[in-house]
Amino acid sequence: MKKSLVYSVFAIILVSFSCQKLNSPDKPDNLIAEDKMVEILTDIAFVKAAKGSYKKVFDIQKINPESYILEKHGIDSLVFEANNNWYTSQLDQYEEIFNKVKSNLEVSKIKFEKLKKEEDSLKKISDSIKRVKNNLKDDKILPEDLDELESIKEELMDVEKENAVKKRSLPNAASGKKKQ
Repeated sequence: MKKSLVYSVFAIILVSFSCQKLNSPDKPDNLIAEDKMVEILTDIAFVKAAKGSYKKVFDIQKINPESYILEKHGIDSLVFEANNNWYTSQLDQYEEIFNKVKSNLEVSKIKFEKLKKEEDSLKKISDSIKRVKNNLKDDKILPEDLDELESIKEELMDVEKENAVKKRSLPNAASGKKKQ
C-alpha cells in the first residue's frame, strides 16, 4: 500500500513537471502583421525556387535575394528572425500563415500556366502567319486568297480579344469573392 502511494505521488510529480510550458520567445516589440509575414514568406519561397534554377545568374550578378526581400518589405534580418521565431512558437498561427503562403504559390502557379498557354498559342499563330508569308513569296497567290488570309487573321484577332476580355474579368470576379 505504501509503495503504491509513493508511486502515485511520484507519478503526479513527474506528470506535473513534464507538463510545464517550455520557454517560448517573447513577442517582438515590432511585430510583423500576419499578412505581411505571408507576403515575406511567399517572396522567400519564390526566391528559393529561382535561386535553385538560376544559381549561376545570382552568383555572377552577386545578388543576395534574401537581403532584397527584406529591404523590399522594409525590415532587417534581426526583426525578421525575431518575428519568425515568435511565430514558430505560435503553432496554430504559423500553420495558418504557411497555408496562406501555399495558397499564394498555387495561385501564382496557375497564373503562370495560363500565361504560358497564351504565349504558346500566340507563338503558334505567329508561326502560322510566317509560314503563309513564306509561301506567298514562293507561290503566286490570287487576290481572293489574300482576302481569305486577311479574314482568317481578323478571326484570330477577335478570338484573342475575347480571351483577353475573359482573362481580365476572371481575376476581378475572383478578388471580389475573396474580399467578401
